[in-house]
Amino acid sequence: MRKTGRLPIAPRPFRDELLTSWRARVACRYGLETRDLAQCLTERGRGERSRFDDTVPDPGQIRLWARACRIEPRRLQRMSLAHRYPKRTRLWFLERAGRPTPVCLACFDADCMAGCDSYIRADWSLAEYFVCPVHRQMLRDRCPFCEGHLYVSYRMRDGHARLVCRKCNGQLTTRGGGHVARMDADIAEPAFAVQRQAGKIIAGDPVSRTRLESRIATLWAPLDRSGAARPIFALWFNQARWCCPSEVRVAVGNHAPLRQLPVRWRALTLVALLDLFGPNLSVDAVMPDAARNLFRRAALRPVRMYKGAGRLRAPVKAQK
Repeated sequence: MRKTGRLPIAPRPFRDELLTSWRARVACRYGLETRDLAQCLTERGRGERSRFDDTVPDPGQIRLWARACRIEPRRLQRMSLAHRYPKRTRLWFLERAGRPTPVCLACFDADCMAGCDSYIRADWSLAEYFVCPVHRQMLRDRCPFCEGHLYVSYRMRDGHARLVCRKCNGQLTTRGGGHVARMDADIAEPAFAVQRQAGKIIAGDPVSRTRLESRIATLWAPLDRSGAARPIFALWFNQARWCCPSEVRVAVGNHAPLRQLPVRWRALTLVALLDLFGPNLSVDAVMPDAARNLFRRAALRPVRMYKGAGRLRAPVKAQK
């Protein structure tokens, strides 16, 4: 049986990097996509049988990549979302499978200026994150060039790995999207305040966190009748005949809608809660009259636990 190979060159992960981002940067050095390189590293005919999970990665895959890149398995384990954010449940991590990747273009510009590889930050996978805390800019999940949904790949440019749009192959940068950035600037600062407050609640008291989860789910609950495509959120807009765009209908009736929503809709959701519950999101038991009158229009939802709502555990330590 052929032994797992070792790579002659493998970049080290950045401290705040998403684990799948690091794997993609390694593959980029060899002109490959991650899955193709993983196939080369595994024993003949076995390959990767499942999608790599940033939240709780498979220990076998951790060992595989640690050996190939000559790196301590524990260092890769610490990059998992479960290890970085041990108090969170899956409700507060984005569902990334088949969905656009939210990024901060200004961060990529900073990477270029620093002369290092560009990379995806782990914080961008948090469900309540939609503003970059460093540059105070809205995250982007659409390409600044082709305006399509943003699915990213790495390409080697001038000796460094750079993130590009998979559709148009344009390098992701603030150039070309200036008019959009100016529009977002009006939203970014107030949105950042509510993002920070939500983060404090999520990392704090479990009762307050559960109450916040319930209120977000109710905001996206069907209006008046089960199966309706129009959520309670439509009443907050106060526009006649307002209906959900197709890109957000997946969130209607979902018990964890923030996981499914694009960046701007996640921002609008928390801004609506800010308007209804005040600057502290009022996570106590008392509900303001405006919110109570709005929420009473929600269709009854069956009480059930979200499949991934349990406490996350970090992956078992891999053996060398």
